[in-house]
Formats: sequence, structure tokens, C-alpha cells
Amino acid sequence: MLPDWIPNIHPLIVHFPIALLVTAVLFDLIRLRFNQLNWLQNTVIALYSIGSIGLIAAFFSGRQAVETVTVLGEAVPVVTSHEDWALYTLIFFGLFTALRLYTWWKDLEKGWVFPALIIPALIGTGMLWYTGEQGAKLVYKHGVAVGEIDRLNEQIESLEQRLAEFREDAAPDIREDGSWTWRISAGADQALTESFSIEGADNFQASTEREDGRTHLEITGPEEELFMITGGDLSVIDGRAEINLEDFDGEFMLIHHYTDTENYQYIRITGSELQQGQMLNGSDNILGTGQIEEERWSTFRVTASGPHYYGYQDQQTILHTHNDELEPGQTGIALKGSGTVKIRLIEFSTN
Repeated sequence: MLPDWIPNIHPLIVHFPIALLVTAVLFDLIRLRFNQLNWLQNTVIALYSIGSIGLIAAFFSGRQAVETVTVLGEAVPVVTSHEDWALYTLIFFGLFTALRLYTWWKDLEKGWVFPALIIPALIGTGMLWYTGEQGAKLVYKHGVAVGEIDRLNEQIESLEQRLAEFREDAAPDIREDGSWTWRISAGADQALTESFSIEGADNFQASTEREDGRTHLEITGPEEELFMITGGDLSVIDGRAEINLEDFDGEFMLIHHYTDTENYQYIRITGSELQQGQMLNGSDNILGTGQIEEERWSTFRVTASGPHYYGYQDQQTILHTHNDELEPGQTGIALKGSGTVKIRLIEFSTN
């Protein structure tokens, strides 16, 4: 069992293959001077082999690790870059180790062959360094998996929610970079039609109500698809919505990379299922589906960076999909069905 302060096994695994492979490269450099030592050659081959196997464990533990931590804002493109370079490095050392095993087995590491093998070994070391640097940024710069920072973020979130209750301005806070935050307060129903571009159905009703000491927006209907879009064009996005769908029978979507009603990317909540996909020229391309808990109030979140897309419910990773990156676009929500959607917060940020 892991202690509470370690959210996953990735930190316990990742340092061993790095140390083994770097040591293998150092021993290779020593062999340039002492190439006649057979035990040193055998040691290098063992280090490359064990280190490459360790990279496999590190890579897959890292894929699992990203589902156990909260990745916010500027950390989103860093975690996707870390994952991409980890895969490149794994493939590189897998092929390089296979080559070293072949040359060792066939006794080919003579003459110019062995010095030539040092060049890709140094390249691999550089790839290890860059991959590790991205991982270090996640922990030491962005605080990913650092429990105290997570607790501070929760406190900040709570204070911001309380502050929103006293704000006279009910409209979303749209920033210069196109990102925006809308904490629902009294008057949000009037701000909806003033601050959002409304596409699709017009047969809906909006009002604000209070529940458990907090104000929320209620949107009733529509039976036809309704889009509510605002903000500027964003590429890397981190979006979330705190919603209650217990009185709604239909589909609710967080929309990003929106250019029109036939071209956008989304996460879609339908009953107990979360879908992630892209609408391209009116054709719905579902990239993945996952099961969710039908809670009274839940925070659903979507992140997109390059070809990596994540879908969350209440900080739990539900989906991780990949596809071509769309052109930057606007953000917002869409819904279709009968009944009432309740909303406390919608936010889309970028790095």
C-alpha cells in the first residue's frame, strides 16, 4: 500500500531506468579508453537492457499517474509534452538496446562500429534529460501531485466562490487572452443573452435561484440544440462547469475549438455516460466514452493540448483520447433535451 502522500507509483519507478541508462552511457565512454575489458562490455549491455525494461514500467506508470492527479492551467501542455517525449525516448532506447544486443551477440563492436554507437547513446541521454525536465516542471513549477498546493487551490476556490456572491456584475469575466470565468450570481439570467452568442434553439427559459446558500442559473429546455458561446479563440484550453443535471433529460456539452455549429470539440454528458469527440462539418466523431457517477452537483472538466484530450468528473480522469488538433476557436456550452439544467460555474482558461 502506498502512503497517503504518494498518489501513485510513478515517482518510485522513474528514477531507476534513468540512472541505469545514464550509467550505461558513462560506461560506454569509459570503454573508449578500455575497450578490451569484456566484463565492462557485458555490464553495459546489462544496464541498457534493464534500463530499457525500466522505461516501459516508467511510461505505463506515468500514463496511470496522470489519472490520479489534478492538472490545471499552464501544467496541461507540460504534461502532454512530458508524455510525448517519454514515448519517443522509450521507442528510441528500445531500438537502440536491440541494436546493442545484436552487435554484442555477433561480436561486431570493433573498429569504427563501437565509437559510432556512442553518438546515438548521447542523443538518447539528451532525450532522457529533456523528458525528465518536463516531469520536474510538473512537480516543482506547477505543483502537480503536491498535496499542500492542492489544498491551497481548494481554499482559493472556496474564497473565490464566496467573493462571487458579492459581485454586482453578473456577466462573465472575459480576459484579454480570450479566456473567461462565469461565477453565477443574481442577474446572470439577463447577462446570458447579453454576453453570449446564442445559436440554435430560442425556445428556452433562464432564471437564477438559490440553493444551499449559493446562487445558480437554471436553463429550462430546449428540445432543439442550443449553443451558448463567448470569449476569444483559444488553442490550449482548460474548461470546467459545475452543474446539476438531475432534473434534465438530454445532452449537456462543454464546447471548445468552436468555429460554428458544425465544427467544434466537446465533452458530452448523457445520463451516466461521458463522451469526448469532435464535430467536423456536421459529422460527429466520438473519440471515447466513459461511465460517470450521476451526482446531484458535479464539476466536469475538459483539457486540450495538441493532440491530447482529457475529460474529468470531480477531479477523476474519465477519458484520455488523442486526435488531430483543431484550429483555435471559441468556448462555451451546448444543451439539448427536456427539463432544467442548473449551473453554478463555467470557466475556460489557457496557458
